[in-house]
Amino acid sequence: DPGCILAHSRSCEGKNKESNSFDQQRKLNHYYNSTLKSKNLVPKPVNNAISLSCVEFVVEDGRTFHLLQGSGFVSLAKQLFDAGKLISSSIDVDVQDLLPDPTAVTNFYSI
Repeated sequence: DPGCILAHSRSCEGKNKESNSFDQQRKLNHYYNSTLKSKNLVPKPVNNAISLSCVEFVVEDGRTFHLLQGSGFVSLAKQLFDAGKLISSSIDVDVQDLLPDPTAVTNFYSI
C-alpha cells in the first residue's frame, strides 16, 4: 500500500533535517549484495515487485533496511524461494500455510 510509505515519509519530515537529508540517505540497492550476473537472471518485473515488497515490509512492520541484509532473513527468503520451486504451480498454496505459528517456533526451540 503506497499510503503507508507516504505516511512514513510525512512522519520523518519533522525530524532533524541535517541527519535525515536525502543526500545522506542510503539507497535501497545499498542493502543488496547481488552481482550484475545474478541481476541479469531475475526478470525486471520480478525484481521490481520484490523491491517494492521489501520496502512495504520494512515500512509496515517498522523495521530497518538492515534487516534485509541479516543472515537470518536471507536464510528465510532462500527457504521460502526453495519451497516455491518444489511446490507445483498447479497447487494453490496460501503463503500463510508456509509460515509457522509463533507457538510452534517457541516449542521447537525450548526442547
